[in-house]
Amino acid sequence: MMTWETILSEDDFRLYRENISLLEEQVISRFPDGYKAPEILTAIRNVPRHLFVRKEYRYLAYTDNAFPTFHGLTTSAPSVIAEMIYLSGIRRGGHLLEIGTGTGYQASVLLEMGADVCTIEIDSAVAASAERILSRLGYKSGRLKLFNRNGAPGLPEHAPFDAIIVSAAVQNLKDISRLRGQLKNRGRLLFLFGSRNSQKLHIVERNKNDFSVSVLEGVTFSFVPLVSPEM
Repeated sequence: MMTWETILSEDDFRLYRENISLLEEQVISRFPDGYKAPEILTAIRNVPRHLFVRKEYRYLAYTDNAFPTFHGLTTSAPSVIAEMIYLSGIRRGGHLLEIGTGTGYQASVLLEMGADVCTIEIDSAVAASAERILSRLGYKSGRLKLFNRNGAPGLPEHAPFDAIIVSAAVQNLKDISRLRGQLKNRGRLLFLFGSRNSQKLHIVERNKNDFSVSVLEGVTFSFVPLVSPEM
């Protein structure tokens, strides 16, 4: 896609052009399944990540690191985002729900892959910032719907989804019961569960009315908690 290159200032485009290969190399080294998913790597290469990073961190934007954003939130390392997208099984033309828009970077990668994205952000200031950046880059199209609301109930009015990625740690497993019912058959739901510094990635897959759960072993995460409607 990469329809935004003529929109960026000369300095922005130079920063992207001169550093994107560095990011790609680091993601490849930390995302072992990358050779199976060239479309994810291509999408990451086509997104100017520095626009999604606070100005004081922009000189490091093309390194595979997480950075603080706003209100105690962070933007995940691109290799983590690549792994989550890969495990979701989403493909071009797929319909995905993202809970926790954050900066909008993960949504932009998914859109570059050709997915249709519904994304929810509970923080109004964060949602507005993400919408500004995504609109500036031309991603605010019919394939993107951004909502400023509590994401725990999902979006039943836009279901079913091929994949749901929860970019927050689930505290109440009732929230998963709500979300898994919004999957298509063979759809996948990814969520984090566990204590703050030792969360495990859980993958729910739907087979008609049955649901299987697997856990990604060997790696832990530290995501902010998902706000449940009961809280």
